[in-house]
Amino acid sequence: MRIITFLIVFTLVFTSCKSNKNLVGNKIEILKTISAKKIIKKHTALSFDAKTLDAKLKVGYADYKNGKRNKINFTVNLRILKDSVIWMRGSKIISAFRVKITPASFSYYSLIDKKYFEGDFSLLEKILGTKVTFKQIQNLLLGESILDLKKQKFISEVDNSVYKLTPKKQHELYRIFFLFDPNNFTLKKQLLKTDSKNKALDIDYKSYRLIEKLLVPKKIMINVSQPERYTTITIDFKSVTLNKQISTPYTIPSSYKPIKL
Repeated sequence: MRIITFLIVFTLVFTSCKSNKNLVGNKIEILKTISAKKIIKKHTALSFDAKTLDAKLKVGYADYKNGKRNKINFTVNLRILKDSVIWMRGSKIISAFRVKITPASFSYYSLIDKKYFEGDFSLLEKILGTKVTFKQIQNLLLGESILDLKKQKFISEVDNSVYKLTPKKQHELYRIFFLFDPNNFTLKKQLLKTDSKNKALDIDYKSYRLIEKLLVPKKIMINVSQPERYTTITIDFKSVTLNKQISTPYTIPSSYKPIKL
């Protein structure tokens, strides 16, 4: 599934208000089932409608493969001009890489390897064997569904004190589930599983912050399991600023060599 494998590549290449107790973190002891339509409507009402996001992230990456463990922590400056640009600058002591993504293009260069890619999503598609969209990446970072919930029908149920949505007709290549906080209808988890290739993706939104009346992810934990490989990605939003003027400087040095497909 496109988004499962993308997360591995994403990690390799590359708020400011007090929380409202009535909105974040409360638990409901007795929960009654409500319609899927109502859950989707309430969740959609929380959609990120700020023009820009400027954040500093702490990213932890741990990969377990064939009995070996690879672990690294780094910082990322993330800037999003909604529906237009996702820009990242990654550092570990020194600047390590930059990424610029638009709805039509993907560009990346490494200050360590002195290599770059500039074009459409073909680099990712070649690595992943499937397509990736700008909207999926943006939604994942903003705590929104990677699929359009309004385009299909769901079954709603209560599962361990949260609301769970399951498509009435699952995709032939994968199964997907969405879990929502019953207090505020923020997304708690997105779960995707494939049967044929034995892959699974668990996107867990651990907490949110209320910033300028918007609930923004504070901590995201991503687990990607594949045959003989397990990857954990932790994204901590250390600071978030909304609706400020941002720049996305991006110039590939002329001496860098292109990554050939």
